Amino acid sequence: MASATLQQAPEAPEKTNPFARIVGVIFSPKATFTSIGRQPTWLAPVILTTLISLAMNIVLAQRVDWRTYLQVQLEKTGRSGQITNEQQMNLAVKIQKIIRYVRGVIGDVSVVLLGSAIYLGIFNLIVGANVKFKSVLAVTAFVTIPTAIKELIGIAVLLLKDPSTINPDNFVMSGLNAFIGSNPPNWLLALGLTVDIFIFWGMYLAVVGFSSMGNKKIKRGTAFGAVFGIYLFFMLLAVGASAAFS
Repeated sequence: MASATLQQAPEAPEKTNPFARIVGVIFSPKATFTSIGRQPTWLAPVILTTLISLAMNIVLAQRVDWRTYLQVQLEKTGRSGQITNEQQMNLAVKIQKIIRYVRGVIGDVSVVLLGSAIYLGIFNLIVGANVKFKSVLAVTAFVTIPTAIKELIGIAVLLLKDPSTINPDNFVMSGLNAFIGSNPPNWLLALGLTVDIFIFWGMYLAVVGFSSMGNKKIKRGTAFGAVFGIYLFFMLLAVGASAAFS
């Protein structure tokens, strides 16, 4: 029969709009991550979050009263006599600003790459899911969108607040850090910064994202275990390191 000789028309490639995906991650994460799983893309969210992070860190570097901040930090660690002259203070202020500029350029990219490598190891070596790095990278890149939203809020906060009142380690009150006071111990500050609604939002997106990639071995429970386990590890690491070096 003639119909038997007809070849089935190839399926049209899925159209992907990176900006629509960024919006979709916020408003319809499951459908968006299902699309990302079929055709992974990662460059647009990485560029966007890096630009936002760079902008926030530039504003941070310029707005903070670094001299007051450094004096407070030295007093907290019992090293108030470490900076003894104006030249040392100017150098210390310059270093603080450089740190923020560097963080703005490579901070988000480093987090995405490190997170992708960790997730890839967990899903392939422990779960045996045999996922590709590009797929994990794409999900991890879009999961950083809540952090970018927090940084946009941070820019507004930095521009509105009196520079002398800005703590560069704790200026967006979006979690437990809103209840721990203006000058807490470093370990408590680290805890407050990790118990944050934007972090939890990103964790939720990661669970939805990895469980929507189309891999049968990565179900919601598996994704949640990986995401929460990594979060708990880095939270304890941050709190422990802050307690040990304060």
